[in-house]
Amino acid sequence: MGLQPGEILDGKYRIVRMIGEGGMGAVYEGENTRIKRTVAIKVLHAAVAEKKDVVQRFEREAQAAGRIGSEHIVEVLDLGNLPSGERFMVMEFMDGEDLTGRIKRLGRLTPHQCVPLMHQVLEGLAAAHDAGIIHRDIKPDNIYILDNKAGRSDFVKILDVGVSKVSALDENMSMTRTGAVMGTPYYMSPEQAKGGKIDQRTDLYAMGVVLYQMVTGRVPFNASSFNELLFKIALEAPEPIEQIVPDCPRDFVAIINQAMAREPEQRFQTARDFQAAVD
Repeated sequence: MGLQPGEILDGKYRIVRMIGEGGMGAVYEGENTRIKRTVAIKVLHAAVAEKKDVVQRFEREAQAAGRIGSEHIVEVLDLGNLPSGERFMVMEFMDGEDLTGRIKRLGRLTPHQCVPLMHQVLEGLAAAHDAGIIHRDIKPDNIYILDNKAGRSDFVKILDVGVSKVSALDENMSMTRTGAVMGTPYYMSPEQAKGGKIDQRTDLYAMGVVLYQMVTGRVPFNASSFNELLFKIALEAPEPIEQIVPDCPRDFVAIINQAMAREPEQRFQTARDFQAAVD
């Protein structure tokens, strides 16, 4: 059963309305009644909150956001428990649209529309990587574009660092342990698809896929089954961008191709390198 408008959590967070709901939980608009600040409240369903690994991911999202300390990572303000056993997280409230919505609305983005957004995402990723954190699930759904922040329009925030892992603790993580939840299939790198070791260049590959989708309006690999998709990512080359968007500048196509190189050594090695090329 969802929370109702007017309900008070932890003596200070008043529920205003539900924003969205999924299998893991729901997100609400709320208000911190003590300081009159609008917030977003993410609540894990009780059944999900019983799963230790999910709760650890949930708590890690809050810890990672604070540890990274970038203005381009969504700010987590508080964590708490409901009497029913559900866990909740309080985050900054964001007014705008995710990158998925913008791609759907525009169909395709020009390089000039892509660059300011990508610069900010890569700024956030650089900070995460500097803190030893790999996001693992970079995708348009997790890139949120605020209408306005401190007088700046189209201000980008990276969401859901809950699937992130601190890289120093994660050297032996494989697909057999993580499964599909540790990366949305369309944006998985070849090494993720093969169950191999990942590092920050895995996030940069995913950013290449996002950029490919921004300029073409489609993901580079599609399939009728999960396994078929993994095979394509690991073994095939995507349809060349210039065949889909003939007028896309060659140097911009080269940037995307380098980000999506099958071998990590052939990609940009850091988010800063990628950012400099995009700029």
